[in-house]
Amino acid sequence: MARDHILSNGYTFLAITTGGYGTWAKATDPLTAIRNAAAENGYGANGKVAIQVWYGKNDSLGIGHSGGVTWQDHAPTPIGLFLVTKTSIKPMPKGAFNDKHEDCAGWMNSNLAELAEFERAIAA
Repeated sequence: MARDHILSNGYTFLAITTGGYGTWAKATDPLTAIRNAAAENGYGANGKVAIQVWYGKNDSLGIGHSGGVTWQDHAPTPIGLFLVTKTSIKPMPKGAFNDKHEDCAGWMNSNLAELAEFERAIAA
């Protein structure tokens, strides 16, 4: 198995598309991970796809059955939620898909809060 997506410190960037059918990709940089996940997924009828990016220990980082990020031992770092088209990658703006989806900052804050809660729970 090729391991060209792993940095020298054992970490990687994981990009996960959102939606009913999702794809994912790992790479040594977030933009390559995003481009590879988008290319595998396609851009949908509206020409855009939402992609979340995580940074974490390669051997610990994965994808769950429902398409979310999973990890063992080392919690990953949320890098961002991005709006991706064939010609651009931008931080997700509010309302890009509908008014119920978070923007990039909201997504990061939600995930950082969940990770902090997880850390407190295991420390107790």
